[in-house]
Amino acid sequence: MKKVKVKIPAKINLTLDIEGVRDGYHVLESLVASVNIYDTVSISARKENVISVTFSGIPAGVSGKNSNAYFAAEKFRKEFSTDGVDIRIERGIPIESGLGGSSADIAGVLNGMRKLFRVGREISHIADSLGSDVTYMLGGGYAVMRNRGEQVERLNGINRKFYLLIVTATGGISTGDCYREFDIQGKKYKKNTPIAIKLLAEDDTENFLQTLKNDLFESAATLLPEIKETLSRLKNYGAAVMTGSGSAVYGVYTTKKARDAAYKALLPDFGARLIKAETL
Repeated sequence: MKKVKVKIPAKINLTLDIEGVRDGYHVLESLVASVNIYDTVSISARKENVISVTFSGIPAGVSGKNSNAYFAAEKFRKEFSTDGVDIRIERGIPIESGLGGSSADIAGVLNGMRKLFRVGREISHIADSLGSDVTYMLGGGYAVMRNRGEQVERLNGINRKFYLLIVTATGGISTGDCYREFDIQGKKYKKNTPIAIKLLAEDDTENFLQTLKNDLFESAATLLPEIKETLSRLKNYGAAVMTGSGSAVYGVYTTKKARDAAYKALLPDFGARLIKAETL
C-alpha cells in the first residue's frame, strides 16, 4: 500500500462539566458526538525519513512543519520506525471553533499511517500525548470524555440523530485563554453529563435537550462577547449551546424541517458563518 485517504469528522460537546483541577489539568466530563463536517487526510509513503504536510481548504493557521499533524506523523514514524510520508490535509473544520479541527488532523494522520504501514499495535498513547480529545477523535461517535478528555467511554448503543445549525464566530478563542478565564471567574456549575447520558439512552429527547450546557461558556463569552449574542439568537429557535472552548455555538433540532426553518430565518444574520450539519 502506497497511499491512504481518511476522513475525520468534527465533534460537538453536548455537555461539558468541569469538576476541578488535578495535577495542573482541568478535570472534565463531557458528552460528545461526531458531526458530518470533515477534514480529509491523504498520506503517501516515501522512502526518505522525511515528512511533509500541506493544507488546502479552510486555512489551518499554521505552516505544515509547525502543525500538530506534522508532530503526530513524526512521533508515529519514530515509534514504529516507518519511512517518511507526504501528507495533504483538505480542511473542512473551522479552526479555534471548539469543533476539534486540530485533533481531527492528528487522528487522521495516526489512523492513516497505521493503515498505510499496517501497524497493529496500540496508538492511543501517541494520541494522548498530542491532545486531550485525540483519543476520542480516533473513533468518534457518541461518547463520554473524562479526566483531561483522554479517558473515553464509547456509547455504542446510542444512535439518535440530531440536526444542527452551527454558527462560527468572527474570531477564534485559544483553549488555554478560555481555561485561564474560567479559573479567574471561579464559578461552580451543576453537573449535567450523567443525567444527559441517561436521558439520551432512554430517548427522552425533550428533557435531554434541557441538559445541554457548557461550563466554559461564560469565560468564552468574556473573551469574545459576540458568542453570547449569537447563542441568544439561536435559542429563539430551540435548544442551543457552545461547543468546546468556543468560539462556535450550535442549535439542536429533532427534525430536518425544524432545522431548515431556523436556517432560513437566521441566514440573513450570519450568512456563510451559518452551517447545516447533523450528528453521525
